[in-house]
Amino acid sequence: MQVNKALVDEFTYIETLESGLKVVIHPKMKYQRLIVTLQVHFGGVDMEYNVGDKYYKIPEGVAHFLEHSLFQNNGRNLSEEFAKYGAKINAFTSKSETAYSFECRNDFNYLIDYFLSSFLKPEFSVAAIEKEKKIIQHELMMSEDSIHTEIYQKLKNMIYADKAICADVGGTVKEVMSINKDILTQVFNTFYHPKNMSLVITGNCNPEVVLAVIKNHAYNLNKWPEFETIKRVQDRTNKRIHNFVKKTKEVEENIINIGIKIPYEIFDNYSREYIHVAISSIIGNTFGLGSRNYDYLEKRKMMNISFSAKSTIERDYGFINIYMQNKNPKKYLSEIVAIILRINEEDLDEELFNIDKKAILGNYIRLFDSLPRTHEFISNCILEDVDISKYLQNILDLKIEDLNPMRAIFKKENIYVIQYLKK
Repeated sequence: MQVNKALVDEFTYIETLESGLKVVIHPKMKYQRLIVTLQVHFGGVDMEYNVGDKYYKIPEGVAHFLEHSLFQNNGRNLSEEFAKYGAKINAFTSKSETAYSFECRNDFNYLIDYFLSSFLKPEFSVAAIEKEKKIIQHELMMSEDSIHTEIYQKLKNMIYADKAICADVGGTVKEVMSINKDILTQVFNTFYHPKNMSLVITGNCNPEVVLAVIKNHAYNLNKWPEFETIKRVQDRTNKRIHNFVKKTKEVEENIINIGIKIPYEIFDNYSREYIHVAISSIIGNTFGLGSRNYDYLEKRKMMNISFSAKSTIERDYGFINIYMQNKNPKKYLSEIVAIILRINEEDLDEELFNIDKKAILGNYIRLFDSLPRTHEFISNCILEDVDISKYLQNILDLKIEDLNPMRAIFKKENIYVIQYLKK
C-alpha cells in the first residue's frame, strides 16, 4: 500500500487491487462519518469512441441514464436500502465522469458490500428502462432553460464543432427515447471496468481494515475481462463565426458574454492540474480585486456585481467565460477585448501572482478542516491523475514565467462574443 503525505498530519493510502480498481483511503479519525465515492471515467462527453478497432456512437444522455438505472437493478433499490441504515446516497454525471457517493456513521461493512455488489453484474429490465425514460422525459420537458442557460449553450455551440461538448448531459427527449437494453449493457461493459474506475474513502476508518474488506469482496475477486483502451472521437474543426448579436425584450440589461477557447493542443501537452492552476492565476491577475484592470474599469463605471470570469476545464477541452451586464456594451466590449489581448503581450503583475499563490496555499491547508471538501479534493486528484504528495510543492515551486504557455491562448482567434441587447 502506497502512503502519500498531503500535509504533515494528513495521509492518503493508495493501492490498485487485483481487479484493477484503484482504492484511495484518507483516514480522518476526529470525524464520526465516512464518505465513499466510486468514480467512473465516463461522462456526457463520451458519445463517440473507439475500443480497439471498433467504433461506437451512442445517443446523448446515456451516461446520465445509466447512472439512474444502476440505482435500481437486479431487484435492488440503493436509495431505499441505504435509508434503512440512516445513510445518504447520491450520484451525479458530469461531462467527464459519473460518480456514486454514500455517507454513513455505522454499518460500513454491510453498506460497502451492498454498494459494490450493485456494480458487479447488473441486469437492465425492459420495464425498468421504459419507466426511467418517462421519468427523464418528464424532467427534460419540465426544465425551462433561463436566458443565461440559453446564452451559455449558444456560446458552446459557437466555440465547438464537437457535438458531444455542446450536448446536454441529460440528452434530449428524442435521444433518450432511443436508449435500450443493448446500449446500456454495451456501455456498462466498456466503461464500468475496475481499471476505468476508482474508489475514494475519507473519514473515520482504519485503512488496512477497510482495504481488507474491499479486497475480499466479490467485486474485486470477480474474473473481469481484459480491459481495452477507450479513445474518444473528437471533432476538432475550428468554428468561423466569432460574434453573435441578438436584440430581445427578454433582457432587462445588455448582456455581454465572452468565451476564450483553450486550444485542444494545450490538453494534449499539459496536465489538467497545471491548466487549472495557470488559468486561475491568470484570471485573478487580470481581473481580480486589486488588479490594474479592475481599478481601471471600476473608475470608468464599467465594473459591477454582475461581472464574473471563470473557467471550465474538462478532460480534453476547456474555455474561459467572461460575463457582464452593461449599459454601454460597445465601449465595454472594446475595453475588455483589449485587456484580453494584452495578456499575451504584457507582463503579469508578479506581486498579485504571489498574493494569489498564497491564497491557493491557504485554501489548500484549510480544506482539510472539512470532511466533504477534503473528500472532493482527493477524488478530483485521483480522477485527474494528480500526485497528492506533490501538490503542495508544485504550488510552492510555481513561478510567474511558468504561466507563459497559458498566456499564449489569449489571442483574437480564440475569442468568441455573444451579446443579448435590450430591444
